[in-house]
Amino acid sequence: MGFLTSQNIQQFYEMFAKIEVTFNKEVTKSIGLNQDDVLLKMAGAQLPAILYSSSFESAKVIISLRPDLFEKIKHENNTGMLRLGFKLPDKIDTLKFFINIRVKGFNRYSSQQQDLYFLHLEFTQRPPEDFIAIVGQFLEVNVNSKKRADERIPIKEDVIKKIGFASATCTVFVERVPRKCIVRDLSFGGCQLLLPGLAKFLLNKEVVLRLVRLENGSNIDLVGKIVRSDELEGRKDLAIVGVQFDTSRVPMTYKTLLNQYLKVYQKAKGS
Repeated sequence: MGFLTSQNIQQFYEMFAKIEVTFNKEVTKSIGLNQDDVLLKMAGAQLPAILYSSSFESAKVIISLRPDLFEKIKHENNTGMLRLGFKLPDKIDTLKFFINIRVKGFNRYSSQQQDLYFLHLEFTQRPPEDFIAIVGQFLEVNVNSKKRADERIPIKEDVIKKIGFASATCTVFVERVPRKCIVRDLSFGGCQLLLPGLAKFLLNKEVVLRLVRLENGSNIDLVGKIVRSDELEGRKDLAIVGVQFDTSRVPMTYKTLLNQYLKVYQKAKGS
């Protein structure tokens, strides 16, 4: 999680307060949520739960309730605390915190499992700044990746390293066959590459661009399709291709790195 000021966090809260994030498998992994740390403290009990979705004002959890606990929460005590835990890349220990809640409603999760419920929780106070920062950055990246999908970053070796990748020289798999390539530009929605091959035979081919993280040497794979292909002037054996990414498969890490670079670049350009 990058450094954020109180002003940044306030902006996230104002912009995204009512936007609900559904914690599917991809989002849970991207955001660092540890579902094993989610629990509800209510009616004198600590109840393991699954965080299904959340905004900065409310949440939905899936929880198993015995009939006596269900009646107690429903009729006697509908307030409590929701505990969440996040494993962040820059932290050794899991970040855990509580949010004060009130149960606003119940829905049975499944007719086959009578004791399993959706609980609709209302936050009775503003959630911790760590929660706003984690979810706010996730939402900001997704908003910017759509709004700025075609904004291209011209790539040189110093630029690719500032973004967070080891080199502009990398590997692209053209219909599963690896080729060396040089990245000419990057965007949220695609890229331009220089690679060996005959331009006319590369058009419409499925590709996977493999970028290597500067920080830890891990790979980020970007799935896409060549939508434009031209031979390099004076070199029939080299092609400049435009790749359009499959946006549904662009990793969150890639979007985060580009978003951070564009924010810093924009700030430096404006100063």
